[in-house]
Amino acid sequence: MMLNKELVNYNDKLYWVYRKIRESSIVNGKVNDVKELWMCDIVLKQKIQENDILIFLREIPDAEYVV
Repeated sequence: MMLNKELVNYNDKLYWVYRKIRESSIVNGKVNDVKELWMCDIVLKQKIQENDILIFLREIPDAEYVV
């Protein structure tokens, strides 16, 4: 099975990219509110030329085998 998701390895954890948006699209001080609304675990900032992009990530938990 092939996943059609962009994956990111950050701090030895695996995440999938939920959304990427320009930082200017969010009101100052409301990034955490958006992160919680979208149920994301972490937000990273990436600078692309003159624009700051916020990358909202959801963690992919380790698989556990339960008997």
